[in-house]
Amino acid sequence: MKTHSCFLYAVLALHAARAGEWRVTREIAGETAETAVAAVTLDAHVFANSQPEWADVRVLDGAGREVPRVILPERDYTFEQRHTPRAAALKSLEQLPEGGLAVVCEIERTNAVSLTQVTVRTPLRNYEQTVTVCVPAADGTWRPVKRAEPLFDYSRFADVKKETVEFPALTNRLFKLIVGQADDKVFSAYTSLTEETEGGQTVQRVFKRYSVEKRPFRIDAVTFRDTERVATSKEKRERMAAANVKVAEDADRKTTLVSFDTGLRPVVGVALDPEQKNFERRVLVERPVPGGWRSVAEGRVARSRLPGIAPHENLEVVFGEVRAEGLRVQIRNDDNPPLTFGAEGVTLLRQVYRAVFIAEKGERYRLVYGNPLVTVAPVYEQGVTAYLSGGQQAAAWRLAPAPEGDVAYGAGVRMRQFLARRGMLLLSVLVMAVLGALILRAVRHVEKR
Repeated sequence: MKTHSCFLYAVLALHAARAGEWRVTREIAGETAETAVAAVTLDAHVFANSQPEWADVRVLDGAGREVPRVILPERDYTFEQRHTPRAAALKSLEQLPEGGLAVVCEIERTNAVSLTQVTVRTPLRNYEQTVTVCVPAADGTWRPVKRAEPLFDYSRFADVKKETVEFPALTNRLFKLIVGQADDKVFSAYTSLTEETEGGQTVQRVFKRYSVEKRPFRIDAVTFRDTERVATSKEKRERMAAANVKVAEDADRKTTLVSFDTGLRPVVGVALDPEQKNFERRVLVERPVPGGWRSVAEGRVARSRLPGIAPHENLEVVFGEVRAEGLRVQIRNDDNPPLTFGAEGVTLLRQVYRAVFIAEKGERYRLVYGNPLVTVAPVYEQGVTAYLSGGQQAAAWRLAPAPEGDVAYGAGVRMRQFLARRGMLLLSVLVMAVLGALILRAVRHVEKR
């Protein structure tokens, strides 16, 4: 039975396509010098006049042939830096005639690196040192990246030390670190007090002693910082004012009902901005279904503007994507005064979508939609759609302006739409009427007997 239904839908879709049932055709403005991935952003007219799951949204070329496309949420990309430590292996050590120390080290890594810092680990405390970072030059010599940088540890006086050197991003893996002094000298002075007895009297003598300690500048490890620029993305969403907002009070249930139109847009959140400054209310977001309303999300909206306390507000309720003609929000007032709303007191958060397809050089394309007979989404080549949905960078093309007003359908199409939306309700009413008639007939039969 299921296979027969799918076959019937396919036949109807094919018949509709041949009969020109796609009521809206909009040109796509854009061109490319070679094969490229193109994308057009869908607008409110597409949302209001297309079928669920974008079943009737198609991209056609100049000859009227369907072009494989995929409908994707548009994303905002941001970039952040991530730091990863890369340990370097010490290849050689050499004491220089000037008294310095040359340390050759290498990062044993095959993947690309972008190094922005080096850290020299030493067990020494209370020292002053310099280090120069060098990289190999084209002629085989060592080229300094920057001038000598100071390294120090002043833990004798305070918790202050510096053991890192910053430099521009480098892709080298082999480095030479030239340490200013191979042997570190530490100077110290201290005073001692001695008491002696001379002729029955105690005499105090103060002595100042000085010492210089010579110690090698030991290096325990050399670590580089690998800085990666990583792209992060999140789905792009836009705010828009709700249309045809109606506010009603239900005194018996102590609630405020806020209803509004959404025009089949992909709504993912509702923001309530009442005129009151201080409140906290529980809310329930609902969508219409045959015979009533169905819960979408629950939440709490609040705002505080009190003296001595930092201002705070949470006015948004976010939920999974809903495409409906309208939504309703129940605000639980309990015994508090009802909230009131101004002209833009209710706003919607909607997901931004775009149609992505492969464009060829010199070809013209158009977007078509508005066919209620098509209820099954098209199935295109899996490799192509996987490539398009894999985050490829797409050229932004423009969609021609939408026609004014909604799409007008004939009486037959309107009847099918009505049955699709209210069919279950009519069927329920019919079943209840039949059951009532049968029960009434049975009661009368019993009374006659």
